Amino acid sequence: MRLPTRSLQHLLTSLLLACLFASPTLQALENTGGVRSLRAADVHPEDYPTVQAMLFMHQRVSRSSAGKLAIQVFPSGLLGDEAPLLRLVQSGELDMNRISAQALDGLSPLTRVLSLPYVFRDSEHQHKVLDGPIGREVLDSLRAYGLIGLAFYDSGTRNLYSSKKPVQRLEDLKDLEIRVQPSDLSMAVFEKLGAKPVKLPFSQTGNALSNGLISAAENNLPSYASTEHYKHAPYYTFSRHTMTPDVLVVSRISWDKLTPTEQALLRTAAAESVPMMRDMWQQREERVEATLRLAGVKFIELPLEQLARFAEAVQPLYAQFTGSPPQQDLIKRIRAVK
Repeated sequence: MRLPTRSLQHLLTSLLLACLFASPTLQALENTGGVRSLRAADVHPEDYPTVQAMLFMHQRVSRSSAGKLAIQVFPSGLLGDEAPLLRLVQSGELDMNRISAQALDGLSPLTRVLSLPYVFRDSEHQHKVLDGPIGREVLDSLRAYGLIGLAFYDSGTRNLYSSKKPVQRLEDLKDLEIRVQPSDLSMAVFEKLGAKPVKLPFSQTGNALSNGLISAAENNLPSYASTEHYKHAPYYTFSRHTMTPDVLVVSRISWDKLTPTEQALLRTAAAESVPMMRDMWQQREERVEATLRLAGVKFIELPLEQLARFAEAVQPLYAQFTGSPPQQDLIKRIRAVK
């Protein structure tokens, strides 16, 4: 019997986890001296700011617990892509995961608001929203879906990059085959902009660009650089269409097995990791842009009138995807934050 692709991915990832954690070394880490070890995953490489933030958390909780609590971080997509990892966290087979808020769209109605195009004015506005009561409310809403939301991490602004010609105005998107995240909202955004969106896992985007399956993609600058997508798509347009944050989540099943003291240590370490991660992110963006300019990447700044046209084109999606009273109220409160 042939398994469906989704079931096969889950099975393969589960088998990999079982093999990894069956090794004598890792068993010793979990059992010797009563050490409790949490397994965390990320699709990004080890030097990426979100991975560094989780490694920072490991140092904090290990020191604060006198070595009794640890976090094992598995970067570079070792344990799979975001969607199967999220299911593993919900089932308790994986303890922690860094995931895009957009990947949570199908779970929590409130997280979908954070992925709306042009809902945040700039990064300062986003930080004020996420660091305040609104951010805590959204994180707390994940509990009902088997997740404990610990923190929001920066993911920068998502921008367009293309292989054949630069995107300089709204008309340049017409019929452009562009990779988007596996999200109905992402699909709808680029349909409204006139493009032809293609859902693909993050790990398959580079091959799709090099093979000509797609002509464009969209992501933040560090991801664009670390995946070397710029080698296939050298035109990078600052469309700033979304500022979807990343979310650090813990399996509720795993969380309930921790003591109140261990839970408090994790929350404290997560909060301390946020400013460190943001500093790393800003430095990385500046460094990456300078490096890519030297590598020949063409950066395009859209005029204000074109940005306004982009925002106007996607405005109907607010009612289509966030039409419930709680979502509409959240949008109003986000926009009211000064």
